[in-house]
Amino acid sequence: MKKKYINYLVIILTSSLFWSCKKELNVFPTTSEVDGNVIVDTKSATTVLNGVYYRFANSGVDDNNVPTVLWSEVNEIIPSELANSCYNVSGDDGIYSLSFNSKSLSVPLIWNYGYALVNAANGFIKNATPVTKIPTATKTEMLAEARFLRAFGNSELLLYYGQYYDPTSKYGIILRDEFVNANNINLPRSGVAAAYTSIISDLDTAIAGLPKLNTAIYYANASAAKLLKARVLINRGAAGDYAEVISLTSDVIANGPFALEDSVKDVFLSKGFASKEVILGVQPYPTETYKYQSNQFSVQYPLSDSLVNALSADPRKQWYYHLANTAYYGLLPRLDKFYSGDTVNIAETPLSEDCYAFRLTEAYLLEAEAITLSNGNLSTAKSLLQTVEGHAGIKDFTAVTNANTPIALQTLIVKEEMKNFFSENGADWFALRRLLRQLPFATAQALLPGLKSLTQLTLPIPYTETSVNNQVIQNPGY
Repeated sequence: MKKKYINYLVIILTSSLFWSCKKELNVFPTTSEVDGNVIVDTKSATTVLNGVYYRFANSGVDDNNVPTVLWSEVNEIIPSELANSCYNVSGDDGIYSLSFNSKSLSVPLIWNYGYALVNAANGFIKNATPVTKIPTATKTEMLAEARFLRAFGNSELLLYYGQYYDPTSKYGIILRDEFVNANNINLPRSGVAAAYTSIISDLDTAIAGLPKLNTAIYYANASAAKLLKARVLINRGAAGDYAEVISLTSDVIANGPFALEDSVKDVFLSKGFASKEVILGVQPYPTETYKYQSNQFSVQYPLSDSLVNALSADPRKQWYYHLANTAYYGLLPRLDKFYSGDTVNIAETPLSEDCYAFRLTEAYLLEAEAITLSNGNLSTAKSLLQTVEGHAGIKDFTAVTNANTPIALQTLIVKEEMKNFFSENGADWFALRRLLRQLPFATAQALLPGLKSLTQLTLPIPYTETSVNNQVIQNPGY
């Protein structure tokens, strides 16, 4: 068992035989070269860094063994199920009902994703750092990309599996800064404070070293690193964090090379990665059909009644979903957020497989929320929220106008985050949790019916880890 686990982690630094300085996500890895003298110059460094981006995209294969980006499996489906916005039509997998445990099938998915990404980034950093045949500026930027990707992996692990809300907690994550081998595979969890220190250090390096725009929108840039840091800090919520979130997000809005679309619908249904709102996209393979098959063909994850009700007076209901007649389940609200085709005679569309890790909208909503959490100027927060809602087609701002307490306004902001980022990048679940932890428990239960204990807001450490690593302590309540 242990050897198999090591091999799984080692394989992830797969590199391809495409020896070019141009980054290409759609280069299929064809070898299993891993830790060692893989990186010798700029060309080979580019190829291996490309492999790290494969891990960020959660590259794999679908049920038919077709190369497929599986970002949606970990960053779209699971968080929106947790937020009670969609469900698995094939039967409860424990996520939607919050009845999961350490052996539930979906629980290890984000864990494996996070550590695969961290390990790949560590391999690149280790092997690229001593190479002298890479120009200094190029190496600095590449290492900044790898540090951003490592920070993303660690932030996913901490925000899903750690007690992220308590910097004094001992229930952090397994911090890995070396490529995994037989000698360092079994490590204990760090404290939460140490995890935050590592993540923020990586992000500060990334912010300093990344360009305003990279060679393509599916490669990291400075705004993505700033927005990830804001996402991390607003969840920590320590002294000074909200002020820094406001500073970071306002900087991205004012000084970054991005702008909101007049209609957010255009991002998903007509412009895709060409949209000026997309800060970091996740490019699919040209041959994959995973999201189309899941969303349109099989209607695997329809919208919940809760989300359908939330969209009842929202113009997005016209394109977020359509009622589809399924063979076994009758009419279901089919997710069409990424689908611009005929809703009756379905066929895959050019943008239906695209995924979005960061959009400028998140900067507006995180800034607005940080203002309410820090008892700041509610008028400024209302303006930010109204801007986002306006770009979603909403014209009636009565509820925003009448929200005259921080918690009332935060509630509206979180509800918008849940609608805006539904089935997209996990921001919906993170926002809901921030609100739930501030509310009386009965009020929190009304927003998330499956909630029986705040323990359920954190995933358990998977049994696949605790069964082979006796140094890892399980989260309380599991």
